[in-house]
Amino acid sequence: ENGIDLTDLADKKDDRYISGFSPGKYQGISEMHDLIIDPGNIRGNNCLYLVMNGWIFPTDASINYAVSQTGKSLSIPPYLQVMDRDGNWKTIIENIGFPMGKNKTVITDISGKFLSADRRIRIRTNMEIYWDYICFATTCYENTVRSTSLLPGKSDLHFRGFSSLYRKGGRYGPHWFDYARVSTEPKWRDLTGNYTRYGDVGELLLDDDNRYIIMNAGDEVSIEFEATGLPVLPKGWTRNFLIHSIGWVKDGDLNTTNGQEVMPLPYHGMDQYPYSKSDRYPETDDLKVYNRKYNTRAVTGQKFKDEIRELVD
Repeated sequence: ENGIDLTDLADKKDDRYISGFSPGKYQGISEMHDLIIDPGNIRGNNCLYLVMNGWIFPTDASINYAVSQTGKSLSIPPYLQVMDRDGNWKTIIENIGFPMGKNKTVITDISGKFLSADRRIRIRTNMEIYWDYICFATTCYENTVRSTSLLPGKSDLHFRGFSSLYRKGGRYGPHWFDYARVSTEPKWRDLTGNYTRYGDVGELLLDDDNRYIIMNAGDEVSIEFEATGLPVLPKGWTRNFLIHSIGWVKDGDLNTTNGQEVMPLPYHGMDQYPYSKSDRYPETDDLKVYNRKYNTRAVTGQKFKDEIRELVD
C-alpha cells in the first residue's frame, strides 16, 4: 500500500522475505497492511491458483489471553480482494489461510474469481506474516496423482537434546535448527507428569486410536519405513514423500490452561481442550493397558530447578 515494488523479494525462494509493515501492540499482530500482486498477462480465468510460501511470527497463550480481555478479536487473517468494474476493491475470499509455521505454502483457488479485466489481487491482514515466494499456477491437472501409503516399521523414542538455533534469512527470517549442533542441557521448565517410556514405540504409530507417543522437550523419535514394496513408477513420473501425522501439542505458557502438567490427556472426540463439562477420557481396556505399558516415565520439575539453582549459585 506504500507503493514499494517488492517483486525481487517474492519472485524466487531465497529466504529473502517481504517485510516492512509496522508492528502492533502485541507480538504477532501488526498494523493492517496490503500486498498487491499483479500476475500480468495470464491466460484465461478458468484455472488459476495463487501460491504463497512464507512463515508466521505467532502470538502465544499469554497474548491471546490479553487480547481476549479487550472484548474483541485483534487478529485478522489474510483475506483476498479483486477490483470490480467500478474500480473498487471487493473481498471475494474472507480467509485464505496463513503459513502454519515456518516455510509453509498456502494455495488459493482463484479460478473464475475476477470481477473485471483488472487482474490485480490484494491481500490484507494484520498478522505478522513474512512471504518469501509468490507465484501463480495456470494449469489444472486431473487424475495424475497416485497415492501409496507406507506404515512405519521400526520406531524408537529416545532423548536427544536441543538443536542449535540460527536465523535463516537475516533479520526477517525465522529461527531454524542446526541438527548437527546439539545441547543436552535443560532449556525449559518441564510439564510434569508421565511421558512415554523410551524404546520401541512402533505399534503406537500404526493408527489414530488415542494411543500416542507422549514426548517431552528434547525427545526424538526416529522412524523407519519399508519402501521395497512401492510400485514401479510409470515412464515420466516422479515420486514425492509426505509425512502424514496426527497428534496434539501443548505448550508450557503460564496462561495455557493445564500448561504446567501433562494431564489431562487429549483424545479423539473431545468437544474441546481443556475438557468441557461433558468430556471424559475414554477409560477403555485398551487405553488402560496402553497407559500402564507405555506411559511410565515420570518427569518432575526438579532437574530444571537444580539447573537454575546452580546458575544462581
